[in-house]
Amino acid sequence: MHEPCKKNIREMFVPRSLLRSGKPPQAKKTKPVNVVRKDGRAADLIGDKRTDEVKDGQCGSESFMSSSQGQSSKDAIVEEKVKAASEHKETPPEDNDTADFPPSYVPTLEERKANSDASDDEAEAIISYSKDQRWPEPGEPVCIMCGRYAEYICEQTDVDICSLECKAKHLAEMEDERPPTEPSDGNDTLTDVDGTDIYKYEEHEEIKQLRDDQIEELRSQLGIRIKGNSVPRPVLEFRHLQLTDKLKENLEKGGYELPTAVQMQVIPAFLCHRDMMVCAHTSTGKTVSFLLPTIVHILNHMTYNPGTHDPLGLVLSPTRELCMQIEDQAKELMKGLPRMKTALLVGGLPLPQQLYRLKKGVQLVVATPGRLRDILAKEGISLSLLKVVIIDEVDTMFHMGFQEQVTDILKDVPDNVQTMLCSATIPAAIEKMASVSLANPIYVSVGEPSMPNEAVKQIIIWVEEPSKKKKLYSILQDPKYFKPPLVVFVESRVGADMLAAAVYKVCGIHCLALHGDKQQIDRTAILQKFLDGDIPVLVCTGLVGRGIDFPKVKMVVNFDMPTTTEQYVHQVGRAGRLGERGTCITFINNGSKYLFVDFTAMLHTQNVPMPPELANSPHLHHQKEKRKIHHQHRKHWTGKRKKGRWGDDSDSD
Repeated sequence: MHEPCKKNIREMFVPRSLLRSGKPPQAKKTKPVNVVRKDGRAADLIGDKRTDEVKDGQCGSESFMSSSQGQSSKDAIVEEKVKAASEHKETPPEDNDTADFPPSYVPTLEERKANSDASDDEAEAIISYSKDQRWPEPGEPVCIMCGRYAEYICEQTDVDICSLECKAKHLAEMEDERPPTEPSDGNDTLTDVDGTDIYKYEEHEEIKQLRDDQIEELRSQLGIRIKGNSVPRPVLEFRHLQLTDKLKENLEKGGYELPTAVQMQVIPAFLCHRDMMVCAHTSTGKTVSFLLPTIVHILNHMTYNPGTHDPLGLVLSPTRELCMQIEDQAKELMKGLPRMKTALLVGGLPLPQQLYRLKKGVQLVVATPGRLRDILAKEGISLSLLKVVIIDEVDTMFHMGFQEQVTDILKDVPDNVQTMLCSATIPAAIEKMASVSLANPIYVSVGEPSMPNEAVKQIIIWVEEPSKKKKLYSILQDPKYFKPPLVVFVESRVGADMLAAAVYKVCGIHCLALHGDKQQIDRTAILQKFLDGDIPVLVCTGLVGRGIDFPKVKMVVNFDMPTTTEQYVHQVGRAGRLGERGTCITFINNGSKYLFVDFTAMLHTQNVPMPPELANSPHLHHQKEKRKIHHQHRKHWTGKRKKGRWGDDSDSD
């Protein structure tokens, strides 16, 4: 194979070894074929190794067109080196093989041969057939076509590939799946690869025809509360957004037939370049509500700046698993769009691969604050071109040790960037603190703010600490209650491992634990097994309690009462996806007495039955009296804050 052919092949592949090192691909280093012994005698290396190199069109530092030319070049090199050795001159090394030796030292034939063999291994050619590739070790990437070790990444589709053969098969499949080109229906207001149009959101005619009182009635029925100036009207269907055909196709393939309440209001408002704070129940579609307009904004920028390599959109999230889920949804919506790539920047995954990914150019970054700050410190990413910043689970970001990291990241963000803060629970203190970073924001709340999903039936059981395992076993062995797949939340990581082992031993139910002490590879594998239905019960800490989507989960057990009511809201939401019915069973005792006042107030608001031990608890009544006295000194301030939150008639700060 000639050298030009090799160069073209490398342009189509990115070897995994380079991803580990974080270095860009480099050309092969050529090796001289003649050396000189210490005694000054020439050592001829033209043998089987040399012959193979000639067949490949490459022979050391010279390209031999014929044997006579090769011999004359060999003689010239030998003569020069013999002369230098005899005069004891310090000639600089001609290649890296002699760089580590003293200037007057010339390696022996055996040493040069060993170095030449090692170099040949490093410069191994691209593997042509999958049968020549090895099988992967645990944790290594797998070829999407044959399951062997994925040594390369296909540049066209950004998937894992083991060989040229599998690359060709993969591209052929992609070509077969591509739908035939159809004439546009006139809704393609975004750009093609060579287009010049730019998307600008305008209200659909059907939305314009609605009266103001009809819009208010619609918001009331959907539980939408707004606050802000010139808030755009909600849409009723995705077609009212007048997106491109490709985006509409991706929405349909993803199963997004009709927008949820939060999507109806948030998407058109964010398309109008407004800063936003969004509070809505878990599993109500918040992720799509910020991803879809973010993708549209990125496409608009790429229309006139197709060569942009720095990211244009950033999504920050507190957990690795949630970041992975967000990136998967982003890829789903961006599929088939030109010049659109994502980067996942989370801990637990190799940093060199992430740095290499950024160097290749990406448009959307999904990251945890810690890993992104580390990469910023290494100057591996520039945020100077950002157009959109999303902070998901904002209450966690500002409460659980992430505030400093997020603040450091936002210092590198342009002042005019569009920002959205969202979560299922946004306490008033967090709302006030976070709103400082927003300009002329729109506040959107769907349902009761910071309240559990009403589609989930809540069952509160008073269970003393020593009896909790026995109670859980009885639930798992009762067909009336046990409806797999089921998630069990515990407080500690050690407790998760111990409880998972106990469930398997006592109930004979296959059960695994998921928590932060496990390696990222193991965490991803366990979560995938649970989503695939291979594991009926998953015991975990609050790690997966925030944002992660469990489409098939209809039941959650809070084995340990969460430490905050906000965390309780998130864990209840794992049992109700997009309004589907679910059940959450919570064990409670005096170990959570500090939460009794807020927790019982939440249950009372939603008419959830409480066990007598909780309703009549002396700790509850004592805390109520203390809080009543405290509130008397702040009655006016408290009433004003409750009146102004999320309402149009607010006069609060």
